[in-house]
Amino acid sequence: MQRLKDICRWILRTDKSDRAIGRSLGVSYSTVGRYRKIATEQRLDWGAVEPLDELELDRRLNPGRHAAKKPFAEPDWSHIHAEYERPGVTLALLHEEYALEFGESGMSLTEFRRRYQRYARTRGLVMRQIHYPGQELFLDFSGMRPWITDPKTGIRRQVELFVAVLGASRKTFAYAVESQKIPDWIECNTRAMAFFGGVTRYQVPDNLKAAVIRRTREDGALINATYAEFAAHYDTDVMPAGPRKPKHKAAVEIGVKLAQRWILAVLRNRVFHSLDELNQAMAPLLERLNNKPMRGVGNMSRNILFAELDAPALKPLPDAPYEFAEWKVGITVGQDYHVVWNDHYYSVHHGIVGKKVNLRASADHVSVFLHGKRVAIHPRDDTPGGLSTLPEHMPPAHRAHGLDSYDTVTAWTLQQGGAIAAFFEQHLKHHANAAQSLQAGRGLRTLARDYGTERLQAACARALSMHARSISSVKSMLQRGIEAAPIQGGDAANDDPIAHDNVRGADYYQNP
Repeated sequence: MQRLKDICRWILRTDKSDRAIGRSLGVSYSTVGRYRKIATEQRLDWGAVEPLDELELDRRLNPGRHAAKKPFAEPDWSHIHAEYERPGVTLALLHEEYALEFGESGMSLTEFRRRYQRYARTRGLVMRQIHYPGQELFLDFSGMRPWITDPKTGIRRQVELFVAVLGASRKTFAYAVESQKIPDWIECNTRAMAFFGGVTRYQVPDNLKAAVIRRTREDGALINATYAEFAAHYDTDVMPAGPRKPKHKAAVEIGVKLAQRWILAVLRNRVFHSLDELNQAMAPLLERLNNKPMRGVGNMSRNILFAELDAPALKPLPDAPYEFAEWKVGITVGQDYHVVWNDHYYSVHHGIVGKKVNLRASADHVSVFLHGKRVAIHPRDDTPGGLSTLPEHMPPAHRAHGLDSYDTVTAWTLQQGGAIAAFFEQHLKHHANAAQSLQAGRGLRTLARDYGTERLQAACARALSMHARSISSVKSMLQRGIEAAPIQGGDAANDDPIAHDNVRGADYYQNP
């Protein structure tokens, strides 16, 4: 090493202290002191040291390091490495077993460790980046993506290649999907579990949005709620790879490169018209990859290592696969005691108005959770603007007055007829959202109770003449007592009057 010669130059050509030399060269002062002592004992000067190369200088200063060593019995290092990956196995234990086999011809524990480290380095293995059987499943998407061609138009589009790699055996799973969105991500994870026939203790995804919503130094990784529920169903824990930590995900990055080399490259000249067709073509190539012998582990294949290491250690699959569901977190319950999923309104108990809840939507149901406890469940209904209201969720006054449904409110306005019915009809035309219309109907009924039906008819007629469609406009007229007042020029709208049989004008509703 060049640093040894630098140490000698500083020792022999300067009057710097050991600590000063150590600080300058980035070595400990005790190391500098040891070489100063050797140089003094050997009466070395810079003229004698300068011509020597590093190896010669090392032999001169450290003769014991280069003394002839007795030959040791060499173990099968690939076997040692495979055994070292087993849970609880240490190099000390493996050396003890080795010493029992070879006796006096065996090497010391220190030499055993040194030679194993050399073996690991020469094969590109990372020392002590040990993956225990059944512990980790590494997950990622490939940067190189396959193509699907539309059979009718010939237009090509890229799709995603998902790759999962078991830590100990490196057995690999690959599957093509449309996107990296959460539904496809969950499908990929589910298929990977089925492919391996069991569950690892940890899922180690990269930091894609389908897995990790955000990451902060204080709180760590915030896992996507759907993915967290998926992990709980399979009794596994999500442990995202550290950002900008390539060693944390080396296994899957190697797996991705192998999938690109042995799957995508092989299929590069083929045209696929569907994901099913692509995945069917990938399956035999994936099996071929997992059967290929691997250097550094005694030419054993991934499938052989899987059968020996991972398969016995995997936890069993659950009785049923995960039912996909999406989540919305931290939704505030509005004053109408309804929450929204996909433009449809679902009721919760009126007592939790103003509180934050979490929504879970599966293919069949929408559930509402408060503090982790389910407080409401409805059949899923994707009718835009629709309402799903349970009577037990309503306050007593709403149940008593039949204000619990869109149909009853509509029936009430039709029963009143005249401008009230016409106003509500216009509101429906311009507000397709049933929840807003229900609120409007309830508002009209409340105004009828507070101000009387006749005054409300006049206010609705005046609002129609002004092309005003909000309940607040009608309420303002009643509060100010101007529902029967003539419309001033500045109040009239520029739009053409609304033509409707029920619109008779404000004067019609004045007492004779």
